[in-house]
Amino acid sequence: MLFVQKTADPAPMRIHNVRSLLYAMPPLKSNKSPDGETSPELAKPTPNPYAIAMLTALLAGIFSIIGGYFTADFHARHAIAQKQLEYRVGAYAIFLDKTDRNKSPAVSQILNIGAMAASLATDGEIQGFEDRIAELLRKNDAQDLHWQLNSDLNVLRLHGSTRVALICDDMLKALLLRDHDIDWTQYSKDVQSFHDQWKTHQEHGIAYGWKEKVSSEERLMIVTIGKLMHVLVEQLRNEIQGEKT
Repeated sequence: MLFVQKTADPAPMRIHNVRSLLYAMPPLKSNKSPDGETSPELAKPTPNPYAIAMLTALLAGIFSIIGGYFTADFHARHAIAQKQLEYRVGAYAIFLDKTDRNKSPAVSQILNIGAMAASLATDGEIQGFEDRIAELLRKNDAQDLHWQLNSDLNVLRLHGSTRVALICDDMLKALLLRDHDIDWTQYSKDVQSFHDQWKTHQEHGIAYGWKEKVSSEERLMIVTIGKLMHVLVEQLRNEIQGEKT
């Protein structure tokens, strides 16, 4: 007798494998087409709430760090600007205090000469003006004046605005008889006209008063410094007033 080993029907195994695959795959979602037939569709995966929470926390931390950096930078810049403003106002106040003749006679005399230069009419006024310049140069020669003014203006050039620093530099140029190096277009038409008239008068040798006591170059130097000194004082007061408002 021939014995044949009966093998198991493979069908159940295939059914079992298909059933396992279905359980392993995401559930099917049925979509109905317009003609009523259904078509299977895989369900959309659900986002992991823990991953979203971690990502949100990470982004919040990054933006917090960036925001903190820019906030700290803003406050630092503001503090520096505030300190610079305090230094500037303090420097302006110190210089304006020196316009008192008891604090700085040279600065006070130059301001007075600058004020007189705009309103000379009679021979007596012209001679008095000449005497004032001669007295100033007798007490302080050009080198002494340069030293004093450079010392007084240095704090303004250090802490003052760009405009203030420009005026200070131009005053020192005039003191060195270099008024031709000054860019007069940076000043008002009134200041330009004032300088041009005085320069023309000196170059053409017009006499002042009854007795000439200083040279034409010295006279133009002091007159120019006096005018720029008035421009400087006005600029300082305007900036201080602007900061207060």
